[in-house]
Amino acid sequence: MVSLPIELAVGFDGTCRGHNGWAALGMSYVVRPGDDPEPDVRYEFQHDRHAPAEARHEMDQLLKDPDDPIAEDVQLTTSELVTNVVTHTDDGGELRGWDPRPDVPLRLEVEDPDPEVPAIPAESPSIGGRGLAIVDAVADDSGVEPQPQGKVVWAEFDRNRRSESGDAAD
Repeated sequence: MVSLPIELAVGFDGTCRGHNGWAALGMSYVVRPGDDPEPDVRYEFQHDRHAPAEARHEMDQLLKDPDDPIAEDVQLTTSELVTNVVTHTDDGGELRGWDPRPDVPLRLEVEDPDPEVPAIPAESPSIGGRGLAIVDAVADDSGVEPQPQGKVVWAEFDRNRRSESGDAAD
């Protein structure tokens, strides 16, 4: 086994979390043999209005089963997170997705160079600004990890949890 340090993550609700919801200070995430730290999907996008649609297309390769209980929520989250980068930054970013099946949630990350940590507004704005609230509602877990050169906004989708409790995120 290889032990890797976890960076502190802040959830959209302001709570501190690490990978899969664990408190992160001083802890390590254990990578077991067979775990692949390289993403199954990697898509670099520019500051372009077509980027969300192209990102959804890239994620299709992880969502081939028409009965996949997470497919719609993953696609919606992909669109929201990439749209946020295109709308709120002057640069593009990178989409990454891991789907280690069967017992580990699909993880989606969008990294961009803007260091500002996003948050869900206390009151819903009249126009726009609902993307993170949507992500928080449809993902099984989500948050943001500040990086030295920007941030990573992430969401996880657990097929097992949804199979046990229906198709809605808890």
